[in-house]
Amino acid sequence: MHRRSDMLMGDRELETLRRHGFGVAYRMLGSVSEAEDVAQETLLRFTRQEGAIDEPAAWITTVATRLSINVLRSARARREAYVGPWLPEPLLEDPEPGPAARAELADSLSLALLMLLERLNPVERAAYLLREVFGYEYAQLAAVIERTEANARQLVTRARKHIEASRPRFDADEATRDTLLDRFLAAAEEGDLAALEELLAKDAVLYADSGGKAMAPPQPLVGAALIASFMAAVAQVRPLSGEFETRRVRVNGQPGRLLRGPDEPQPGEAERRAAAGEMARVASGEVDPQQLAALVRRAREAAAAREAAAGRQAAAAREAAAGRAAGTVPAQQAESRVWSVLTVDVVDGRIQAVRIVRNPDKLAHL
Repeated sequence: MHRRSDMLMGDRELETLRRHGFGVAYRMLGSVSEAEDVAQETLLRFTRQEGAIDEPAAWITTVATRLSINVLRSARARREAYVGPWLPEPLLEDPEPGPAARAELADSLSLALLMLLERLNPVERAAYLLREVFGYEYAQLAAVIERTEANARQLVTRARKHIEASRPRFDADEATRDTLLDRFLAAAEEGDLAALEELLAKDAVLYADSGGKAMAPPQPLVGAALIASFMAAVAQVRPLSGEFETRRVRVNGQPGRLLRGPDEPQPGEAERRAAAGEMARVASGEVDPQQLAALVRRAREAAAAREAAAGRQAAAAREAAAGRAAGTVPAQQAESRVWSVLTVDVVDGRIQAVRIVRNPDKLAHL
């Protein structure tokens, strides 16, 4: 008689396997939602297996990797057509692990590494992660990706050449990194350009991922002075109603900040065109923080006015249809959502990269 593979496992053991599958899939895909789907499908297949599985974690790794390769292949065209810089979906980590565990997470889960992995094809990405992150021997690795051992070695070598030269080596002192982010955010709030530039590496880069669904620079901003101006401008802009909730978080092993506020008015086509033109000027350094802040305010005010007008029209239509006045939702009851997640990479005592996720689709899981 055969036993199903999960017969002797409790909920805790199965959850541990699911989380392991998620860790494999997330590193492969850079997407929380897609990784959750892969992890669930992997665990479902595990529970349906007839007969004992000697090494459940290895089995989960194999299936999650193969499923992720298929997802990456189908997602390639979507990512190539993505509007603006593409960033992985941020993963807010459990604050409980100790410093050693967090350091390991910072290295293998960082947005910087996940962005570099985008340069690889799906099989190269799998080979690199299995070897460099999960410590697989080449024979094991080859079996997972269904290649010869010699080919697996070639894939890992090629992937290393693409990744290692550009891979940042983060400062190990966690307290120093956190303090640097605090100083950076405080200087942005105060509009202190000199202080911001002092905290940034001269060749620092800012990536803002909006997917075309929120206002953000369409290209990376390069250089301390330009990033300082942009951050000072953004800090001047506040929602039209409600309040921001600001929370310090750890994002993929790096210090970060989560910003939550009332639902953001979506800019119309006219505002998008105006913002795109001004953002292009931002990249050239022609716009100062006050000008940029005024631009963002005007776009949000126009979007809010348009939404309010549409709301009044809808209310009037409901009143006419129902023969009674339609109630409105007070501003203070408007739905609150995550506006952005910001994280920084600290290298040699300076902020080397600023990454801001603004795409609401990538923040929906938070």
